[in-house]
Amino acid sequence: MPQSARGRRRGETVAWQDICGQEHAVLLLQKALLSKRLAHAYLFYGPEGIGKKLTALQFAKSLACEQGGGEACEHCPACRKIATENHPDIVCVHPEGHSIRIEDIRAIQRQLGYKPYESPYTIIIINGCELLTAPAANALLKTLEEPPDTGLLLLVTSKKDALPVTIVSRCQQIPFRRLAPEHVQAILQQQGVDPSMATLAATLMAGSLDIWTPAEISHLLAKRQQVYSLFLEQMQPPTTPVFLQARQFAGTREQGDELLRWLMLFCRDLVIAKVTPNLPLYNQDLRTELSALAQRVSLDGLLTLFTSLEQCRGYLAMNANAQLTCEQVLLQIQQL
Repeated sequence: MPQSARGRRRGETVAWQDICGQEHAVLLLQKALLSKRLAHAYLFYGPEGIGKKLTALQFAKSLACEQGGGEACEHCPACRKIATENHPDIVCVHPEGHSIRIEDIRAIQRQLGYKPYESPYTIIIINGCELLTAPAANALLKTLEEPPDTGLLLLVTSKKDALPVTIVSRCQQIPFRRLAPEHVQAILQQQGVDPSMATLAATLMAGSLDIWTPAEISHLLAKRQQVYSLFLEQMQPPTTPVFLQARQFAGTREQGDELLRWLMLFCRDLVIAKVTPNLPLYNQDLRTELSALAQRVSLDGLLTLFTSLEQCRGYLAMNANAQLTCEQVLLQIQQL
């Protein structure tokens, strides 16, 4: 049963072999378990929705399992408690709102000051650790510098570069990679997504299961179709003023960024269809239409458009007006 962190249901039994597409990370952790040479802190880093927290829980389970041997039995009381996130020695810290506060770190420091109740270790999993406030990060650093003998910290992040270097340097780093499309497809189908929808979604989700429910995938595909229709409309003599279209699709910076991301994918596919037609496209189901469209536009025009789209996303990140930014892009598409 392939799994992702988001695809896991509370209380569901998961084993190492169920962690899909992260063989390198799993091998590093299993070697540490078998050798019994553990670091005092690990940093699990990589994109959202690829199984980092799931792996952290499985690592904790393997350490706490009453059978021992570096592999969780999945049936003892300790394994069952961790599966339901109800073990007294396994603490999961999550951001409250948009930050992890110093009070959260002080609470885990107090727990690390006591001996474990049932397990050989008190294991602290800090999910989203890039959201530590400055005081919280400084408090955590003190714990990393003077780790307790029976304490183990598992830091989980999708933005390693946002962490202080002093924290990163005191952890053993475990990299996680984006999932291959076939892994995404298998996980989606196991979660009940229609096979044809899972195949298409797997190519669009860029190796992450941050979006995976059937309703969310349906919304994703509907948005893609809307942007594709807008893109095609710009290739024809205009019938709707550009400012009205930009207002509809880019009323906020978030909407504007989503529009630009989709346009970048279509632009990328047109370049591939024009230059290396044998390579797969993100929008593989639209290959016939995109291949025909690629013959109507110049490669230089597409590359210039792609560069402009990247720049406009940067402008939005710096609080540029979303509607005016997207108006500029739509006018540029009309010049292809």
